[in-house]
Amino acid sequence: MTNIRNLLLVGAAIALVTSAPASAQWAVIDAANLAQNINPAARTLEEVNNQIKQIQQLVQMVEADSRNLANLPISVLSQLQSSMSQLNGLMGRAQTLSYDVNRLQQQFQQLYPTYGGNVTQAGLLADAQARWTASVATYQHSMTVQSQIVQGIPTDQAQLSTLVGTSQGAVGALQAIQSGNQLLALQARQLSATQDLLASSARAQAAEAMRHAEVQSAAQAEWQRFYANGVGYTPTQVQVFGGSSP
Repeated sequence: MTNIRNLLLVGAAIALVTSAPASAQWAVIDAANLAQNINPAARTLEEVNNQIKQIQQLVQMVEADSRNLANLPISVLSQLQSSMSQLNGLMGRAQTLSYDVNRLQQQFQQLYPTYGGNVTQAGLLADAQARWTASVATYQHSMTVQSQIVQGIPTDQAQLSTLVGTSQGAVGALQAIQSGNQLLALQARQLSATQDLLASSARAQAAEAMRHAEVQSAAQAEWQRFYANGVGYTPTQVQVFGGSSP
């Protein structure tokens, strides 16, 4: 502030000297009046400097806001949705033992019936064949789900690497948040795939366990068919090698 006033005083003195006629006498400078005129000019200059600083700060804030509002340049959402749709479609193609509760109850009653007295050997064999087919189908479905999940591991790893790199190089808060959200979406898809794998594996194991349990039930029914209902062995005479009966 003192330097500015000194410069203004020197400038005003030079202006007075140069503007006076050559023939005129030296004018008397009123220092008090000159100081009164310089003070408002100095304050005005200081206010201008403050306004310039405020404008610079505002520009910096706008630039920071623009970086914070910048969108993430990549998105893996469509790929994650496609992967989940493939797994959901694969889980929905389970035919022999469905994941639908009502349909599963009907299939369960057909594959694992409660045998009564009216049972035939042909019926027992047909039921055993149906249960074996169902057990094989559930294991095949479980292995298919496993293959689908393993097949998607390289893609998951590539997406994870891309999102982590983008998050570390984010220019603003919005990009960091968006990359974090996509990382959470990737984790949610992996958890969903793990649930599908566990469900298909448990389903196959349950089907095999029920098949073994039903084998015992069928054996008991076969025992009842031959003995409890009086169907036994009746000896008859036979001829051996064309000879007479003993």
